[in-house]
Amino acid sequence: MTKFAKLLALILALVVLFTSCDVLGGQSGTNTETSTTASTTTESTEYETQEKSDPVDEQALYRESISRSREELEAMLTLTEQDFTDTQAKLEAFEALAVVSDDYDTVDALYMDFEDAFYHLDTQVSIASIIYYLNMKDEAASDRYLDSYDKFGDLYNAYIESCKKAYEQSPIRDELFADWTEEEIKELFAYDPESQELREANEEILVELNEQTGPGADDRIAELYAQIVTNNNKIAELAGYDNYYTYASVEIYGRDYTAEDVATFRGYVLEYFVPKMDSLYNSWYNRYSKLSQYNSELMLDFLYEPFDSMKENYLEGYINSYEGSTKDGFNHMFENRNMVFTSSLNSHQSAFQTYLEELETPFCLFGKNGQSTSSIAHEMGHYYAALYNPHVNSMDLAETQSQTNELLLLDYTKDALPRPVYSTLKGYSVYNFVIQSIVCVIIDEFEQKVYALDSVEGYGSAEFDAIMKEVCEQYGGITYVNSNITDMNDYWRAVATNSPVYYISYATSMVESLNIFAIACQDSAQGREMYRKLVEEVNEDDGFSGAISKIGLTSPFQKETFDAISGLMTK
Repeated sequence: MTKFAKLLALILALVVLFTSCDVLGGQSGTNTETSTTASTTTESTEYETQEKSDPVDEQALYRESISRSREELEAMLTLTEQDFTDTQAKLEAFEALAVVSDDYDTVDALYMDFEDAFYHLDTQVSIASIIYYLNMKDEAASDRYLDSYDKFGDLYNAYIESCKKAYEQSPIRDELFADWTEEEIKELFAYDPESQELREANEEILVELNEQTGPGADDRIAELYAQIVTNNNKIAELAGYDNYYTYASVEIYGRDYTAEDVATFRGYVLEYFVPKMDSLYNSWYNRYSKLSQYNSELMLDFLYEPFDSMKENYLEGYINSYEGSTKDGFNHMFENRNMVFTSSLNSHQSAFQTYLEELETPFCLFGKNGQSTSSIAHEMGHYYAALYNPHVNSMDLAETQSQTNELLLLDYTKDALPRPVYSTLKGYSVYNFVIQSIVCVIIDEFEQKVYALDSVEGYGSAEFDAIMKEVCEQYGGITYVNSNITDMNDYWRAVATNSPVYYISYATSMVESLNIFAIACQDSAQGREMYRKLVEEVNEDDGFSGAISKIGLTSPFQKETFDAISGLMTK
């Protein structure tokens, strides 16, 4: 990516700043929640002599040793009004010379001076957003984030206009834009500053959405969602697209597959996954019901408790089971303390990874419900991948890189956990990935219908819920889905508002991750090598389909992939 085009991508990076959240995790609201009840056992007690540790003070000390505190993050946030003023001045100096001078070296030096300042601002806005997500009830942090986001957006608009002038007027245009592709030039001139104003409006709506609780919240969320949909479709229209669903698929999430591919994928989900829901659930739950109390608690702790609260740190064991670059990539997050933990109920409850441009490093936030062994592994996968390709434009690829790491961690536990626990956990995990793929496909079809509407003016809970009811018909009906999978009316309010048009990427990546897991179950070394290649040997231009093909896998749009996964669903 050229230096200009790299900046061109930054504003979209802010749009999807937190779309690497482990939003679904192991707590998606499916009927797996019934597994938390203790049950009688018929299992051997060969592992009963292991001690189960209680949470101790050392846990908090360990967190402090590997993560940043809010105070440290506040110290990193040095943003002032003068920073924006100075960066604007640097941009103006570059533009003024670029349109008249044939001295490439001097013009380029001015641009590089601006770029450094721009990356500083980008990083500062990211830090402000992380601090906001540590306590979303903190009005000062919220105001600071929104103000910095708006100012950064204004600066970005000015940057785009300067690039346009330089392209149209500079006597050294060919040198300045030598590395730009025709598509990047087209994107430059298609960009409309009004779209950034609409994004800023959406950010303010999201802050209000995060405050909605109690009676009347569902109706207000639906009203706010209608505003987001209207704004998003306007953004798409300004960019020359029919609707936001199509626009986001291409311009934000970098999908290199077609609407026909998505339709094929949905068909396979209906054919292979939906009929298996009940049998998969019964299979793993029957195993769970036979676990001893100790082993059932061990499994639940592994799924839901903080990764470092158990006697054995399975995450540490997993990392140490690697050698070379993968182990180095995993350890980078811990050795450099590029993470923050929070147990606040006012914080972002799950986990996410973002990238700090100026520091050239990924960074993770782990909320109260995002600190399990699997959640850490998920974000660690994002982190490891960002060390190699921080600007990968395919969210499907990014989620495959993170979710595959979850499943390879699971594969590691076949020798680390008691055999009955591993067997039950494997069945649960396959079921969970299958059920979540179904949920994601439902959300995607819901959003596709919503964004295809001529207008959502006047739409509220009844209208949006009716669309969800229509979508759920082919999955057994809304009553069946709400009773056996998750309450989809609650679910669309949680995810379609915060991560619009994102969830098909979760579904395709889950299927591809299961594809690699099926290989790892037969040959762990082969599965791990495929994962390493998926992170280290692909680049930002490969895209999802290109990366999958590059490492020798079939794609989620091929029947062979679902056939391979079927083997996991019958064991």
